[in-house]
Amino acid sequence: MTSHEDPEALDTHNGSTGSLSRAQSRDASRITGLVCSCTALALGFVGLGQFDFPIVRYVRSVTIHLPWDQLTIPWMAFTSNAGDWIGEGSHLVAISVALLVVGWLFSKPNLKTAGIETLLAHGIAALLSNGLKHLVGRPRPKFVHSGEWQFTPSWASGLDSFPSGHTTVSFAVATVLAKRFPAFGPLCVSVAAFVALSRVLRGAHFPTDVMGGAVLGVLSGSIASAPLKQWSTSLQDGLRHAAVGTCAVFALLWTLSHQVDEGITGALLIGLGVVAAASGLWLRRTNWFGKKKSVEGWQANASSTLIAYGLAAMTTSPLVLASVGFACLAFWCNGTGASEKQNQDSHAWLMMRESVLLGGVLLALLILYDGRGVLPFQ
Repeated sequence: MTSHEDPEALDTHNGSTGSLSRAQSRDASRITGLVCSCTALALGFVGLGQFDFPIVRYVRSVTIHLPWDQLTIPWMAFTSNAGDWIGEGSHLVAISVALLVVGWLFSKPNLKTAGIETLLAHGIAALLSNGLKHLVGRPRPKFVHSGEWQFTPSWASGLDSFPSGHTTVSFAVATVLAKRFPAFGPLCVSVAAFVALSRVLRGAHFPTDVMGGAVLGVLSGSIASAPLKQWSTSLQDGLRHAAVGTCAVFALLWTLSHQVDEGITGALLIGLGVVAAASGLWLRRTNWFGKKKSVEGWQANASSTLIAYGLAAMTTSPLVLASVGFACLAFWCNGTGASEKQNQDSHAWLMMRESVLLGGVLLALLILYDGRGVLPFQ
């Protein structure tokens, strides 16, 4: 007697198998993205570590130490003082309280939520930074006079350089505000970066200290601005953005402090970079000249990846290329959802985003062409 399988049961089985396969694929993609983000961060920090002591020595050379530390270059002095004031914990708390009060008085739930989340992010960032400061025990720049890295757990004053507390809480608050008010995101992040720069110019921290603070701040803000059940996803999202920021800062410092490699390797990397960046821009042509609202799916991801990778190759630094490559892979692993969201953007928002992208590419090309070796940090 021949047995016949129930078609409905077979369909259910196939559907369950397909769902399981998709879930496994998503998990594998998340794990791969997490590994790539961490690798990009590690490479970026290794690269930035090369600039710690050259930058500190330069800051010392333009600082008068008696009767108090004062920078002799006006814009550096202004940045040092203004950033120190903005990054004060009490001032950032005041911003959070103001958002909370205004949101409550005028029945603006988004403002109230932003106030609560910035306070939460500030608290998380403060706990993490203060704990790591004494666990790592890195001396402040003014106590270090050699090129050696010194780390030892300590509660002593002056042995609390890593990470920068001002930078950590500033980026934590900025991350929440950028997520709540995307139109003001670039401004919020720029202010936090201004605070980070001020800490280095003030001689209070090494560049890796402020970058460590920025990473912790982004992670704190990402966790605070997402539902508790989504902490894992928000943490990975924060890591991806922190990796991109770290690699971008490293690439910028490398370009501004090194001349182009004029050997065959440099020529090959520049050629590769030009082809990759041009290909990435070509893939976005429908955003500018086509009738569709946005490039779709893999095309959008490939475009961003090729542009970033091409610009990194034009620095002629293998370490920059590797770090940016891993950061791009991290975003590629999580790119589908972002692309679907982009397709829902309005035409005006799309044009603004594309204008910012083109402006950034042009600025990067200008730095690569005319900004080589202008900083004495090699």
